[in-house]
Amino acid sequence: MNKMCSVQLLNDYRIAVELDNGSSFVYNLKPKLQTARFAALVDRDFFQSGQLVNQDCIRWNDSLILYCYEMLDGMKKDKSMLFNLRQ
Repeated sequence: MNKMCSVQLLNDYRIAVELDNGSSFVYNLKPKLQTARFAALVDRDFFQSGQLVNQDCIRWNDSLILYCYEMLDGMKKDKSMLFNLRQ
């Protein structure tokens, strides 16, 4: 299971992630802002308030959490979620 070492919340609703295995990627969250789950993140200040928790998720509040496995699985299914991948 991949663990996140660091995350950076970038402009335009992108998330730069560095994994414990040395890989890194930039996840494009913008397409998800149209869903009920992520709609609150349209507020840029709220989006920027996300925090890495337990090396496995980004938490904005108790009900809005994005897990590492969700980003990785989402990128496999939908290439628009992937902004850049380096290994």
